[in-house]
Amino acid sequence: MTEDSLLLSEQGASPGHRRLALVAAGALTIAFLTVLSIGDRNLPHVAAYVPMLDALTFLGGLVTATLLYSQYYFGRQRSALALGMGYLFAALITVPDVLTFPGNFSPGGLLGANVDTALWLYFFCRLGLFIAVIAYALLKGVRNSVEASRTSVEVTIASSVAIVTLLVLLMTLLAIRTDFLPRVMLDSIQRGSLWNQVLAPALILASITAIALLWRHRSSLLATWLLVAQAAWLMESLLLSLCHSRFSLFWYVGIFGPLASSLVLLVLLYETSLLYARLALAAEQRNKEDERQRLTLQVVAASVAHELQQPLATILLNGEVARALLAQIPPNLAGARTALDDIESDGFRASNIISSIRATGSSSVPPVVVLNVAQLVHEALALVRFDLRAHDVSVHLNAAPDLPAVTGNKAQLIQVLVNLITNALEAMREVTDRPRTLSIHSSVWAPEMVSVAIADSGPGIAAEHAGRVFDPFFTTKSRGAGLGLAICHQIVEAHGGRISASRGSQHGSIFQVLLPTG
Repeated sequence: MTEDSLLLSEQGASPGHRRLALVAAGALTIAFLTVLSIGDRNLPHVAAYVPMLDALTFLGGLVTATLLYSQYYFGRQRSALALGMGYLFAALITVPDVLTFPGNFSPGGLLGANVDTALWLYFFCRLGLFIAVIAYALLKGVRNSVEASRTSVEVTIASSVAIVTLLVLLMTLLAIRTDFLPRVMLDSIQRGSLWNQVLAPALILASITAIALLWRHRSSLLATWLLVAQAAWLMESLLLSLCHSRFSLFWYVGIFGPLASSLVLLVLLYETSLLYARLALAAEQRNKEDERQRLTLQVVAASVAHELQQPLATILLNGEVARALLAQIPPNLAGARTALDDIESDGFRASNIISSIRATGSSSVPPVVVLNVAQLVHEALALVRFDLRAHDVSVHLNAAPDLPAVTGNKAQLIQVLVNLITNALEAMREVTDRPRTLSIHSSVWAPEMVSVAIADSGPGIAAEHAGRVFDPFFTTKSRGAGLGLAICHQIVEAHGGRISASRGSQHGSIFQVLLPTG
């Protein structure tokens, strides 16, 4: 996940977001035209309207500013910082606005306010927010140096919060002092011409400028919803420019702006939730990958121990036999030579096992050649000939004539056959009431598939274990590692084949290996 994918301000607007934004803009436009068609008219005075509106603006602006500041903290984007400052300014200035609005807490408002104070604070609130949106559009794509320390970013954020707070205090003092700003209200209800002729047009011009600049970045998710919000603020400004008094229809519809701001907040919260969900899934996936790698290392280590145990034991046993034969008087040189041949054969087998396991766990493609299935079976039997004699097992071979060749890694396929034969021998170790027979049947199974079926006369696979015999670390042996069949399964599937296990018709088990022809 890249850095930009973590930044909501850098995310592109999906087709779904664009359609939803168009629907929201269309609904706002219909509402605006409906109100215009009705015309402005006086409505009853609702005392709770202004406190409710300011509370909505304060909470929404504060949360939105926090999200934008977090975007600046991680992405160092000055555009996010400017917009965050604008939303923070709009949120904080509602506090003196609700305190100074006539009739909320006193007939003339608190803090020594006059009849003009609340309207000037509203003007400063909207103008400051529009300027922040314009700054966002102009600074889009500009960011601080990547090498900037987190401490410097934190200092910048703290400084911006202090500047915004100081600006709100200055604007409040300026709005309270009657000798610095011209009169805009005739009384606590009626507005003068200055609002309709100067202040409202200034807000309309600033809003149109913001829309024009945002339009260049409409492919961005955040810019798309800022366009919707800015369109709502423009509609609000147009209605208020036609409004001459408070508590009229056009004045009450001033709720357009806070509702639009809430849309931006909802989108930011929704996308933040999705982002955290993606991060949580990525972290979980990373943990699973780490666990998989740890288990892979365990499997490789156990595989080496499991696969080398038998040839090494055979080498040690043949070494003891060779020593005993050479100690005879006269020395049994022919027998010692046979034992040494077995040691050499098992040494090559151990070397092939190591190469096979390394190729199985490697990401590189193992070497493949064209192989004769019957030859593979004979070489596998030659590697376990000592075990066949030791377990008194008779071998029955049945190979269909003209078997097609297969393509694969010779060492790995021989390892599979030796594993299956060895498992069959161990399964027949306790059989005393019937002959110990190993049957290997090779045939054409289907077009482009060759089958090698290995059957034994042992006790067979228990029904409750039939579906788990190829699972790693599953074993019914008291000293088994549970890896032999799992390795066979992995090798056969890597060759594009299949391996299965079933019970024999009377006794024992049948393991069938299907390999694609070359």
